[in-house]
Amino acid sequence: MSMRATARSIGPVATRGFAPPAAPLSIRTVRLLLMLEAGLLILSGLFAALIGIVLGPGNAIPFAGVEVSAGGAVALGLFYGALGVAATYIAVELRRLPAWTRVATIVLQAVLIVLFLARGDFSVSLGVSVALCLAISGLMLSPSAGAALAAPSSTADR
Repeated sequence: MSMRATARSIGPVATRGFAPPAAPLSIRTVRLLLMLEAGLLILSGLFAALIGIVLGPGNAIPFAGVEVSAGGAVALGLFYGALGVAATYIAVELRRLPAWTRVATIVLQAVLIVLFLARGDFSVSLGVSVALCLAISGLMLSPSAGAALAAPSSTADR
């Protein structure tokens, strides 16, 4: 008899191993959307920093209705990249279901909405970006996400 068949015959505890408890669909969806958002933020940051480096100090790029110097573009790119890394970290931590990720996710989404609105271009891109932020925040405020993140076992180290 194989190991897998033996584990199944013992019961459901043996088949789960050391895996954390399954997160509700709302948390899994937030993790997926945060990873998507993180990828877009990191790519945007890399692009802005690369443009700032390639253009050099004598040129400027438009941002939020003003001209940003090359150094400003690099700084903006690093800020976008840092927000992307933060989104990645929160998405990874959501796997353990710690309670602090709820507040961190909503604060990150609020910062991103302010940043997106500060750009000043009212376009389809702005609408999609803000809708993504609102969807993530709404899912984190759902009752199933609240119950999963408030569970006593969610703070234990696994």
